Amino acid sequence: MADKHQEAVELAQKHYAVEEGVKDIFILNETAEVEAVRGEPTIKLLEVNENTVPSGAMPIQFGPAPSSGINFPSVIVEVTPSEYEKIKARELALPNGWEIGERVPRASNGNGK
Repeated sequence: MADKHQEAVELAQKHYAVEEGVKDIFILNETAEVEAVRGEPTIKLLEVNENTVPSGAMPIQFGPAPSSGINFPSVIVEVTPSEYEKIKARELALPNGWEIGERVPRASNGNGK
């Protein structure tokens, strides 16, 4: 059985490697009850990207990508640093009552910046 948390960290590392403007990535949390209603666990990441355009906290959904080692569907919410500050100040809400969870640090294996 695949581990959702580990795959979330791996997906975050892949995004750090290919998205030059990504400064921080956080795992988004929701209650187990909500996830159970949805039918399957989903990786949810908040990406703070200085190269994106402001568009609010808009989730983009992706299906599983087993050939890339990602067995769970995923949702990415990409925001500017300014939008991230508004989320922290509760001036901009994340969708579906999600909350910012663990920060995924950039790997220091030479692939990141």
